[in-house]
Amino acid sequence: MSEEKSSSNNTNAQEDCDVACPCCKTNPWGAATGAFFAKLCATCEDTVEEGKGLSRDNMDFTVAPSDNFFHYANGNWIKNNPIPAGYPAWNTFVSLHVQSQENLKVLLQELEEKKNEDLSQDERKVALFYKAALDEATIKTVGVTDAVQPIVASIQRIVHLFNNKNNDEGGAFEEALGVFSATYGLNPFFAIGASPDHKNSDHSICQISQGGLGLPDRDYYFDEDKEEKRTAYKKHIATMLALMNGEELAVTTVTNDDDDTETKTTEVPAQYIDEANKVYALELALAEGHMTKTENRDPEKTYNTMSIEELTEKCASTEIEGKKSSFHFASYLKGATYNKDLGDFVNVCNVKAIQTFVQVASSQSADVLENYLKWGMVRSYASYLPKSFVDHDFEFYSKTLAGIAEIKPRWKRAMAFTEGALGDSLGQLYCARHFDNKSKERALQIVESVRMALEERLKEVEWMKSSSTRESALQKMSKFRIKIGYPDKWIDYSSFVINEDDTFCAMVQKSRAFAHKRDVDEMNAPTDREKWFMTPQTVNAYYHPSLNEIVFPAAILQHPFFDPDADDAVNFGSLGCVVGHEMTHGFDDQGRKFNYEGNMVDWWTEEDAKEYESRVDVQVKQANEFKVYDQYVQGKLTSGENIADTGGILLSYRA
Repeated sequence: MSEEKSSSNNTNAQEDCDVACPCCKTNPWGAATGAFFAKLCATCEDTVEEGKGLSRDNMDFTVAPSDNFFHYANGNWIKNNPIPAGYPAWNTFVSLHVQSQENLKVLLQELEEKKNEDLSQDERKVALFYKAALDEATIKTVGVTDAVQPIVASIQRIVHLFNNKNNDEGGAFEEALGVFSATYGLNPFFAIGASPDHKNSDHSICQISQGGLGLPDRDYYFDEDKEEKRTAYKKHIATMLALMNGEELAVTTVTNDDDDTETKTTEVPAQYIDEANKVYALELALAEGHMTKTENRDPEKTYNTMSIEELTEKCASTEIEGKKSSFHFASYLKGATYNKDLGDFVNVCNVKAIQTFVQVASSQSADVLENYLKWGMVRSYASYLPKSFVDHDFEFYSKTLAGIAEIKPRWKRAMAFTEGALGDSLGQLYCARHFDNKSKERALQIVESVRMALEERLKEVEWMKSSSTRESALQKMSKFRIKIGYPDKWIDYSSFVINEDDTFCAMVQKSRAFAHKRDVDEMNAPTDREKWFMTPQTVNAYYHPSLNEIVFPAAILQHPFFDPDADDAVNFGSLGCVVGHEMTHGFDDQGRKFNYEGNMVDWWTEEDAKEYESRVDVQVKQANEFKVYDQYVQGKLTSGENIADTGGILLSYRA
């Protein structure tokens, strides 16, 4: 009786539903959800076109959802998708990135088959750069000495000027160091760049930030659990300096009797071990002055505008070992920015780090400085040099630090190099073949639905007491600028000139100089609000606080993140969460410090700000309790992403 009654109710539900649902005979919720159901039930799953909905194959029904919902929903996907040898992690972002690379590979192979006269200027450059990046034989023939000879010559000139620094009041050493950075894309000691002024987002200024380290961040130099990595790092510096000097290094293989695994050890002459230890000591001293990653994400702590004269004075100190502890920043910036007028002030993101650099650099011997500069050069260019450099670079940075078992195929690395140099040119090829404006229109509808959900949430949140805070929040939300697919204005590569006679290393150097020149052009200039910070073929999205904009590149608008023909429930459960995530970044613990114009203005009342921060503290404390690979999560460091993840899910579900 009960089964017959149930069947009767389902039949009535189908009759009452305006949209014929292929599942509603076994899905009593068909009428309630109308056109917005997710096609998941077993009865009709076989009728759903692949890529248009959810798949039960990804779920693990042996796990109770109340015990572990993540594994219940994704368990079989995880089992069926082990991390490939060439990657540190695997997820839908990375798998789509691999698919994007495969698509680009086909496009580049088609370019190779065309006659040169049938290619546009940008297509010729892309084809030429990619071909050179693939040509390991020629890279080996050229060798390291010829490939980096111009860079080494510049280093020797810098060291010579450093030796005469006390006798030079004109800043020749500093200017040469600036030219070196601009020409070769190398940033010893610190880095410069351009971005909007935090308090005047319509104007972009020169930013000076901490740098000069070969390990990922300062914590690697001090954390107790990273001692083995530090030891390996010093050995790696020595190895690369020896290779740079033409040494033939012996390799010893030791077999572990317990599991028959082999460990290869490179024998490095003591001279280079000593040189590496001194380079490491220099970096360790620099790291002492660096902000932590948590400190460095605070836009208030990293906003320190001052004139170049004030910066020079702030970094001046007494003599150290007979040498003046000073740095002529005006001369450095003259060389690094082609003598551009940088306006009344620059922003020094990390004041203590820059002060520390001046003291540390002034106290070094010429030999240590030369080895430090050479190490920075070979570390930065290793991927473009002969195989021995590539292999040792992979062994430390990818295997030891990131746990990646195997190096990626050469074509994938060559593709990444080409994207780095000519990303927009590749993007135009990608979008012409793989992006449909129909997707843009449908994605915009999802964005606006999530925006409406955010508006509703901002209007009803009870702890926000002040009408002025609420009005400012709603104004910021309403002014979100949305970019989808690809830029309206592509990068003009006409001044980036390469030819077949260039070594691959020279092509990379020219691409870096080209990118640096574009950066300099943005200093002390109106902010370019049409600029994109990701290429269209990038599988990702971002929110930019200074521009108050949310950007969704073309490559993320594909299954499983998005399908214009899939159910709304599927699209909101994927792309909708990404949209909500990026919108929430506008109100996370750092994004909330910027107003609707992208200016760092405190638009919160004191009471509302305290209420907000008390809720952030809850998430921080919760995150602090989690362990990943036996290390506690740093809740304050990850709070921006944690807030955005939570907000993204809630907003998308509400929409």
